Amino acid sequence: MATHRRLHRQHGRDGRVTNEWRFLGFICEIDGDMIGSIGRSVAQGTQASVSRADFQQAMAKSPSQPDVLVLGDHPSAYLAAALLRSDPPLHVIHGRIPGEEHPDRLVLINPAFFGLHPLLAQIKKSLDLTNLNGLRFLADDRSTSSEYHSKSVVAHVATFKQVRTTICKISEAHGLKTQNGDALEIHGVDETGVDVTVGRLRCRPKLILLAGPLPPAHRRILGIPESWDRDVLHRYSFLKLKGPKWLERDPRPSMPMSLDLNGTLSWGWLLPGEGCVQVAVEEALGPLGRSDSTSMATLLGHWLEVLAAHGILRTGGTAPNVEAAVSIDLPLAGALAQDGVANRTLLFGPAGGFYSACAEDIYPCCWSALFAVDAARTALQERFIQDALQQYRNRWGASLGDYLRGPQQNLRFLLPMVYRNRTMTQRLAEAILSGESVVR
Repeated sequence: MATHRRLHRQHGRDGRVTNEWRFLGFICEIDGDMIGSIGRSVAQGTQASVSRADFQQAMAKSPSQPDVLVLGDHPSAYLAAALLRSDPPLHVIHGRIPGEEHPDRLVLINPAFFGLHPLLAQIKKSLDLTNLNGLRFLADDRSTSSEYHSKSVVAHVATFKQVRTTICKISEAHGLKTQNGDALEIHGVDETGVDVTVGRLRCRPKLILLAGPLPPAHRRILGIPESWDRDVLHRYSFLKLKGPKWLERDPRPSMPMSLDLNGTLSWGWLLPGEGCVQVAVEEALGPLGRSDSTSMATLLGHWLEVLAAHGILRTGGTAPNVEAAVSIDLPLAGALAQDGVANRTLLFGPAGGFYSACAEDIYPCCWSALFAVDAARTALQERFIQDALQQYRNRWGASLGDYLRGPQQNLRFLLPMVYRNRTMTQRLAEAILSGESVVR
């Protein structure tokens, strides 16, 4: 018995012309691109008969029915989208989140980052990297310091913007197109997917991979906690100093660090980059923290004084203007404090709190993208997608989870030994740089 499908063109309430397939009693809205794929005769008439294969092919190509919607402007978001577009490719849409900001800054990159996936191995030559061969721990007392130095490169320094741009080009090479526009609206979620408007496109993805912050109303729809606990939030403030005058260049440099600025257990870094250096500090925002604009300026100014006292930063008698510093709030090791699974949604990258306790960004966030993509691919093959997503945390907990924790738990007791014992200096440096355990 022949089964007939008819195309009906009608005007909706908003004045838009919509097209509907009436197929076995079901109504499916389609757009002009789908009409073109069915045939010129359908596009020109008000009704036509087509085969079951034509209908199924058109529905498979529907831009409003993606497998996954990736949201976020972090490098990890573009990496996840590129991986989903790789063999076997899924139907993926990427969108930016209005108001999402990632200030350009120097970032520390674990060399293992380039070994996470073959796609990342090919970008190393495209980045302007400054290689580091060790860490130098500085106390507030100018006479107290210790250093770990390695013959091999233990870390790289690059700009956040260049890393993001390079990974974005990889995703574009895999056919990914980002939806333009500043609009993002999550209308609802049910057992079939999420009803979302991204830019000018309204779509219904089966899953969302979320790498950036959403407004409270959207978080409630997806079942995501409205905010981070202050216990995991840290304020990271940085000041970029341009030019070569600030630092005496070393062909095999170590990165200066403080582990206890002004007795607060706050950390400080001096990152050498291409044509500039970056001075940075962090302070907890939790009940024990006291971070505000005044305290951060004071802490950053103190770190500048420590660097000058140790003869590392050459200020020329004029201290840099700390008021020009930029501050961002980061949920350090925040992934350990939340589930990471919401309604048809996986949280990864910044949205999932995949910053290490040592304030490392690129490597752990992009590592989480691999786990999120793997979990999404597995879930899409299951009958009950939401239930299948629950395995996400189990996938990364035993590896990436350990990396996120860092050595902070017993740091107050370890500090005296760091400056007196070379072995402890090395172990703490390795814990910060590569996630190794201090106690072995």
